[in-house]
Amino acid sequence: MAEGPKTDSETIAALCLMLPDDPMRAVDIATVACAAAVLTAGVDDETAVVGLKVALAGMRDGGFGQERH
Repeated sequence: MAEGPKTDSETIAALCLMLPDDPMRAVDIATVACAAAVLTAGVDDETAVVGLKVALAGMRDGGFGQERH
């Protein structure tokens, strides 16, 4: 049996591979998955929004997604 991702970067890469090729459809699916994770964890909306903004900024700063533009 194959082992799963060992790092956060590997996990993100694996998740991206599961998303559809249509970027907007991928955003819709990822948004719903993120919301489900937030609700399951019991995180309040404000904390979730702040966390998402921090994640977006950090990933942009790290060059993630630049190959798509």
